[in-house]
Amino acid sequence: MQNIDRLKSLAAVAALFLGATALPALAQDNAGLCPAGYAEAPQLKAMVDAGTLPPVAERLPLEPLVIQPAEETGVYGGQFVDSWGGGNIAEIRHFGYEPLVRWSIDGAEVVPGIAKGWEISEDAQTYTFFLREGMKWSDGHPFTADDIVFWWERVENNPKVMTGGPRNEYKVDGEAPTVTKVDDYTVAFSWSKPNGLFLQQMAGPYGQRVVQFPRHYMEQFDIDLNPEGVAEMMTAAGATDYAAWWKGNIGSYNDPAQFNDPKRPSVHAWIGTDTILGKERVTFVRNPYYFAVDPDCQQLPYIDERVWASAPDPEVTLLQSIQGQLSMSPRNVSIPQNRAVFFDNQEAGDYRLVPATSCDYNTAVLAFSMNHPDPVKAQVFSNKDFRIGVSQAINRQEIIDTVYLGQGEPFQPAPLPNSPFYNEAMAKQYTEFDLAAAAEHLDKILPMGPDGVRLGPDGKPFKFSVEINADFKPDTVDAFQLIERTWEQVGLDVTINFHSDELFGNARAKPDSDASVWVGENGCGQLPLLNLSRFMNDYGGWSLGNWSGWAAWDIKRLNPDAELPEGWEPIEPSANVQRLYELRSLIPQTIGEEQTALMKEFTDLQAEEFLVIGIATPAGFYRAVKNDVRNVPDELIEGWLYPGPAPANFASFFVRSE
Repeated sequence: MQNIDRLKSLAAVAALFLGATALPALAQDNAGLCPAGYAEAPQLKAMVDAGTLPPVAERLPLEPLVIQPAEETGVYGGQFVDSWGGGNIAEIRHFGYEPLVRWSIDGAEVVPGIAKGWEISEDAQTYTFFLREGMKWSDGHPFTADDIVFWWERVENNPKVMTGGPRNEYKVDGEAPTVTKVDDYTVAFSWSKPNGLFLQQMAGPYGQRVVQFPRHYMEQFDIDLNPEGVAEMMTAAGATDYAAWWKGNIGSYNDPAQFNDPKRPSVHAWIGTDTILGKERVTFVRNPYYFAVDPDCQQLPYIDERVWASAPDPEVTLLQSIQGQLSMSPRNVSIPQNRAVFFDNQEAGDYRLVPATSCDYNTAVLAFSMNHPDPVKAQVFSNKDFRIGVSQAINRQEIIDTVYLGQGEPFQPAPLPNSPFYNEAMAKQYTEFDLAAAAEHLDKILPMGPDGVRLGPDGKPFKFSVEINADFKPDTVDAFQLIERTWEQVGLDVTINFHSDELFGNARAKPDSDASVWVGENGCGQLPLLNLSRFMNDYGGWSLGNWSGWAAWDIKRLNPDAELPEGWEPIEPSANVQRLYELRSLIPQTIGEEQTALMKEFTDLQAEEFLVIGIATPAGFYRAVKNDVRNVPDELIEGWLYPGPAPANFASFFVRSE
């Protein structure tokens, strides 16, 4: 049996990217391809025989998702043991990846998930998703369009719950969609403007939020639908603020609370048996109503249980991994710096190393305060020759060889070579280490002083500092210690400030901060389309260094009556930068060839302006996978928006008992 769902939506995917009219989803009853019926796990079969669970054919939708295993048809049984730091849900998102649509294993295209197909209107203003008739939540209750409408009306677009309004991922040009139930198994999202990115957004980490709120269960927590019940629960909890109580009990996207209620129905392959917060070890068991099968008509998942061992200390997690206690090592220890110890312990730990390509577009992105309140610093930082000189005074190959163990290549912040939006000039310019060329550019804005320290335009010694989060990216500490040395060789007086994660935010956000560093996230495949703000140094409303003047100008450009954040005053940027802001608004409203052309203009202008500075492409990542865990793809992809390694189809993994 082929993956019918994947085939029948390829026309719609092509239509989105090529600009043609999307075709309606093709209806086909996958049950007709299994004349002998479906198989199921022995434990579930025993429950069916005992009369405590409906037959598997009644638990599956009429058109289940068919997942093609990476290696072979699996067998039922076993445990998959993983490590969880106990913090936000980002660490275990690969367990809970069941969005409306999803990324293919290689990240190249969007394929069906909970939705069996979709239709995109010719003007890209309406996206219609076709759900799976007969699909059920983990408690056996039907999953329908009512659940999605409930999420939108009573959660995402409910100011009593989402005090900041719906997430930007669901909007286009600031406009939230109208979400409409067409029938029980059809739901439509529409805007007054074209939305050229919604399908990709739905395949990312925020797409699964759409299908996490079973109406029949969640209504009890809605203060408008159940005021007396909610009042009693809040009183029992000693809570007075409804939004805070909701967040702590139900959870926003990245809160562990969403997995902390074992009674809450789910669509995931494994479901909780206990609360997870404060526990050293938690177990998730097979969902008897999971909506996917393999090509041989066996209901997935193969593996009986997912077990999460809490290990907040990365050193403990590393030890667990190399001793073979974990089925797959987590990303926080599967880093190039640990590769040697992982390699040396493969036989003892009984695991293999599976390459994991990072979707991050740079190991570190440095941005200066273009709108610094000190006019001298603002003049220097906004000067392209200054930025070129700073960049050419970085010995990237030395950093790659010593910090990243020879992995990666010199690279500026730009889409990766495997992206259709790769721009070589944007990616590679000014990456060569050339102190003479660096000095030549710096001389144009910062002449050398008599004591070997460069002078500012005001004739005074010019000094600046760089803020770095030492907890989030420890390798950045090592890299910038090397960078500080080569900067000094061209007369730059620099102070590198290393902060804890707790203190970095305040240091970065100070109006008079000079520069800050962060990782470049999500540059592979189609992801740069979803990442335009990062290339404009806009990280969800905050920036590296002070770009508030330009940001305020852009806000007023879009809405002259908009209220600006306190202390922000518009500063008109250059014509090219103005166009970059305009393109950031235009690209999400286009599809096909027009979108591709605008992305080309966007990356060309980025190359011309050279606004931010990078170090290298992330490389050398991997996962240590136990040898008895099979159907793991030969290569995984890591990244936040992907979100790696989630699309590897964990439900198709199995434990070989031989």
